[in-house]
Amino acid sequence: MFSEKELNLDETELRELVAMLSEEQRAAYQRCEQAAIKRPTTYAALNTLFFLGAQHFYLQRWMRGSISLALGLTVAFLLLNGQILYGFAVLLALAIVDIPQLLNYEHLVHARNNNSMRQCLIRVKKSLR
Repeated sequence: MFSEKELNLDETELRELVAMLSEEQRAAYQRCEQAAIKRPTTYAALNTLFFLGAQHFYLQRWMRGSISLALGLTVAFLLLNGQILYGFAVLLALAIVDIPQLLNYEHLVHARNNNSMRQCLIRVKKSLR
């Protein structure tokens, strides 16, 4: 995981590269960035439903979201079938994995957004040559 200082430096470098683009490229970049950037508060809100994996799907972490969703459905199945101890054990394991991400959600989303910015910059440079 990156520190806040590293993430801010990375974002500043990306913004400087964007500033060097032509007017047409900057406009294309802005459209791409607006579509790609995720909000930390939305991620945090979705994390309250951690057993459904919604926060992972929001950041397009498909595999992780699918695993969380499958485990969440397993918990529901176990609880509905009277396997309360096993159901809560799986739920606890899922929570233990996701709680550190909730605590670091701003860094996690910032790192993802920096990567999205980088990808937008690459796309714009390739498409408008």
